[in-house]
Amino acid sequence: MGLRRFSKELKYSKTSAGVDLKRRGSGNRRLFYVILVSVFVIVAAILVFNRHGFIALAGLMGDVDRISLSIDSLQADIDSLESEIQRLRSDSLYLERMVREILGWGREGEHIVRFTELDSMGVSF
Repeated sequence: MGLRRFSKELKYSKTSAGVDLKRRGSGNRRLFYVILVSVFVIVAAILVFNRHGFIALAGLMGDVDRISLSIDSLQADIDSLESEIQRLRSDSLYLERMVREILGWGREGEHIVRFTELDSMGVSF
């Protein structure tokens, strides 16, 4: 009877050891998944919040769009000024009109009337 009891204890301890091994395998697998998810979260956070990450990239793309609009506006101004220069060089009547408007000149025998604005105190400037 002593041998049977020893045999049952041996079987029990083998089964017990097998369960422990399965639990350890399950624990190792769970630990692996926890580490894998942690690494994924850390990499995702770095990709999003890094100085060179997605948020910074979106900000830079907004800057590029804003600067492109500014460039287009400035190019339109350049085109307008180039046409003005061309017109001043080639059209003498336009040149004379601009000189008379800007400098306040007039031809001989003309009277120039200047209108001034009054401020709130009634003083003209």
